[in-house]
Amino acid sequence: MDKTAFEAELRREGYRVVNTSVKPNLVVPNHCHDFDAKVLVLGGEITVTRDNCPTTFRTGQCFEVPMGCMHAEHVGPEGVAFLSGRRRKEGVLTLEAFESDLRREGFDIVNGGQQPNFAEDMHAHDFDARIMVLSGEITVTRDGKADTFHAGDHCEIPAGCQHTTKVGPEGVAFIVGKACRRPAMN
Repeated sequence: MDKTAFEAELRREGYRVVNTSVKPNLVVPNHCHDFDAKVLVLGGEITVTRDNCPTTFRTGQCFEVPMGCMHAEHVGPEGVAFLSGRRRKEGVLTLEAFESDLRREGFDIVNGGQQPNFAEDMHAHDFDARIMVLSGEITVTRDGKADTFHAGDHCEIPAGCQHTTKVGPEGVAFIVGKACRRPAMN
């Protein structure tokens, strides 16, 4: 399936879209998620083991892991990049679930904030960032489109994405996950 069609399908079905890359050879032992997951592998490979049956998924392949399904994950020697959809039963991403997702996926977690009306010029990071606003607001402009995020909202800024930010009049507090891990893609 093509990435654009997969993402459109996820959104139609009520999934939150997440881009992820995971470092080579990461092993995540048996666990389950509090969300349904649908995944399209964009590069590299990942082996998912359910009921003692391992299945390896490579570039262009899709798989699903239902909420509560016990499984293990083993990332291949080149790492893996994928587009995934997550759909929680209650539909709302809580701070606890956001932090849990970050930890499981190997992100470093930092609490931070900015003063009122703080603005950054166009720049990019050498890490993937996932941000959840705790209070206040921040506007992120990328690809010529400005999106404003308020308390409870979250966004992703992939490594290398050119963007600007502008903090609202009350400042902003946030939690951010940072991960430096772009695997080599085929």
